[in-house]
This record gives sequence, structure tokens and C-alpha cells, in this order.
Amino acid sequence: MQTIRKYALITGAGMGLGKAIATELARRGHHLLLLARPGEELASLCHFLSSVYNVDTHFLEIDFTAPDTLKQIELWVQDYAINILINNAGIGGSSYFDQTNIHAIDAIIQVNIRTMVLLTRILIRNLQQHTPAYILNIASMASCCPIAFKTVYPASKSFVYSFSRCLNEELKPLGISVSVVLPGPIKTNKEVSRRISQQGWWVKAGLQSPHELAQLAIKKMMGKHKVVIPGSINKINWLLLKLLPKGISIPLVSRAVRNEIQVAVA
Repeated sequence: MQTIRKYALITGAGMGLGKAIATELARRGHHLLLLARPGEELASLCHFLSSVYNVDTHFLEIDFTAPDTLKQIELWVQDYAINILINNAGIGGSSYFDQTNIHAIDAIIQVNIRTMVLLTRILIRNLQQHTPAYILNIASMASCCPIAFKTVYPASKSFVYSFSRCLNEELKPLGISVSVVLPGPIKTNKEVSRRISQQGWWVKAGLQSPHELAQLAIKKMMGKHKVVIPGSINKINWLLLKLLPKGISIPLVSRAVRNEIQVAVA
């Protein structure tokens, strides 16, 4: 009897954490379907992973803010058996809300919330047919506390956290587990690295490489952990944000972000 070739679909796979997750899954022998924006050299990544780890890889360059994106993905994946979905694609940044371009705000909502939810819904039946199946959603430590001068981003990641916990409860009877990761700071690109470099020592202490985080996230996902908080410093931060009254935590965290913006524009 012929074995069905099963794939992991990863969004935002062209760089940073998404690229590291794709590499970790390939190292474990998983076949890959990679999604990312045009210009992120997905073809080269697929060729490299196929050559080094002897896995089957396919890619689709796509803009998640375009109106027909989800339909394109739905048509593209229909011939593949998928048992892992990694919702990694996300948009962030720091700015004064009243000065932020409205299209930039809309993009955060579209990518961080709309695409994640609807892509998950599109793939549910595929995942259910190839159990045990796994969904890994990338939230953030920012989901634990509202943060001024980021505003929409932590709200979107709070949505990711809530959505993941609820969905796991629904999908368990179908053989699908849902995990959510709450990373601290990750140096994923030059802009993010620049912002991290302006933070205090405590923030930098929670810094993890994409490679380290990818290994942990996949291990915990396969173990069906509901929530993954990487690193001791991030676990302490998570606990503090839970215990501190919001009247203290919101101004405290927001002040650090405001200082980051002021340094950037100085």
C-alpha cells in the first residue's frame, strides 16, 4: 500500500522564524509547501532544503494583502495532503497611531488576523483527512499586554492567542492539535534588529535566535503543547504581565516603545 506524502504548509517562510521553521521541519524529513511575499528567494530556499534534506518542496510567492490571495492558495494546495499548518506570517512595527498610514494598519489586520483565520478554515478538511495533524500559530509576548505606540499589533496577537486556545478545544476531537507560540524579541530582519538594539538589557536578555525558537516550537507542537513560551526571561515577563495591574504594565511597557520611536526619529 502506497504511503501518502504529507506536507507542512508554512506562511512567511522566506526569512526569519518562518525560514528557520521550514529548515527544522525539513531536517525532520517533512515535505514542504512554502508561502512568502515575492522577492524573498523562496526558489533558492526550496532548492537548498530539497538538496540537503531530500524532501519534496514547493513554493508560492504571494501578497497576503491582495484580494484574491486566499483563492489562489486554496487552488494551489488542493492536490497536496497537508498535516501541518504553520501560521507564521505577520506584520508589526512601532509608530504613533495618528501618524500611521491607514493602509499599514489595514495590512496588519489582514495578515495577522484575516489571513490566519481564513487560511486555517480553508485547510481544516485537508488536515482532518491526514491526522494526526498540527496547527502552530505564532503570537507574541505582546499578546499579554496592550502596548501604546504599537496598538494594533499587540491587539492582533492577542487575537491570535485567543483564537488558538479556542480552536484547539474545538479541533481535538477531529485529531488536530493547535499550539500557539509567544516569542519575545527575535532578530528576523534589519529593521527589527535595529529596534531591538534600542531596547534595555532586560528585553535583550529574552532574545532568541530564529533557529533556537524554531527547534523549540516544532518540538512543543509535536508534543501537543497548547501554549509555548520560549526562554526563562520570557516566562518571567509573562508572569509579571499577568500579575501587574494594567494601570502599571501598560504605561511601563508603552514608555519603552515610545523611547524607541523617539530615538529612531531623532
